[in-house]
Amino acid sequence: MHFLAQQGFLLENLNIVERAIPVRSPLQVIKGILVEAKDNTLSFTANNLEIAVRAECLDVEILEEGVVVLPGKLVDIVRQLPSEKLEIKTDEEGLRMEIFSGHTKFFLYGMNADEFPVISAEEEWKNWGKLVFASADLKNIIKKVIFAASQDESKPLFRGVLIEVDSEENVTCMASDTYRLAHNNILTGKKHHIQPLRMLIPSKSLFEIMRILDDSREKVELYYLDHEMIIKYRQFIFSGRLLEDKYPNFTDAFPAASSTKIVVNTGLLEKTLGRAALLAQGPNQMISLSIQDKNMQIRSGSEIGRMSEELSLLKKEGSDLEEILLNCRYFSDPLRVVDEEYVEIEFNGPFGPCIFNCHRKQDDLQEIYRYLVLPIKVDKKEN
Repeated sequence: MHFLAQQGFLLENLNIVERAIPVRSPLQVIKGILVEAKDNTLSFTANNLEIAVRAECLDVEILEEGVVVLPGKLVDIVRQLPSEKLEIKTDEEGLRMEIFSGHTKFFLYGMNADEFPVISAEEEWKNWGKLVFASADLKNIIKKVIFAASQDESKPLFRGVLIEVDSEENVTCMASDTYRLAHNNILTGKKHHIQPLRMLIPSKSLFEIMRILDDSREKVELYYLDHEMIIKYRQFIFSGRLLEDKYPNFTDAFPAASSTKIVVNTGLLEKTLGRAALLAQGPNQMISLSIQDKNMQIRSGSEIGRMSEELSLLKKEGSDLEEILLNCRYFSDPLRVVDEEYVEIEFNGPFGPCIFNCHRKQDDLQEIYRYLVLPIKVDKKEN
């Protein structure tokens, strides 16, 4: 293997691929990066057996083809080299890599690539089921639900994000940790002859994918088959396993009616909750919320002090709410991802679910976003 490439270009690709290198693994070979020069394309691949990332680099000068697995330290080496053209080549046996940059020279000892777990060939996944999104749209869909996925290892089912396409080709994305549920429904209004589908994607995999998506209209292709998915975006290919789909039916999770409905400024409420979180009590970050007339009272307290703040509401329907106890973080999380200036919130008494509603229409897409959070129930027996 022998090729020439600009340092900045290599680093741009290696920074993304590096995210799939496992921190710990008994398999030495997957701690490295598969480097392959073939058919005028240089590729880097990392695979932690949960998600694999491949970067295909065309803007390089390949003088000799080859393949080798190099230590992950390759990324740090390229990062520290001067911003100029690099010359990289292997020795005659193909396992020792030489890296030249000006007066700097590195040697890296590689491994045979035969045992490295590769991504399914494009000839295979090009025939799988397929969804296509604009980068900005997919990023928006994911960010509004992914934070609600469980981080609890004992709840593997809820560590995923469910993506579903119905017979009308409407896209639903949802996540829950059993204490809250984020639900995003996209009404497309177009027919692309997509077969109905359900896929449960590990939230960890989606988080890594979301980190590189930008707010452009560039195309993102999602291919799926059985327990595997492939995402193609720009020069990057992501491969990941799907979770076994035994996700609960949350069709009736959202109440048809509410006892109290308010409309409040999104930014003001988020800032108020940020202040309340400073003194929120216990691991549940418990706060107290009450509604009277067109005012919302938010209180928090702990052994070190107390906080109280009143917030004016734009609109209120239904009865007053004497008090509801909520997890401050759970209640404020959706405010960080919605774009609307005002948000509608429904309450169902002190022990019923609290619902956030946001509707948005852009071009031929209609987005219906809902978020449900359960209140905290405590024993209020007087001593």
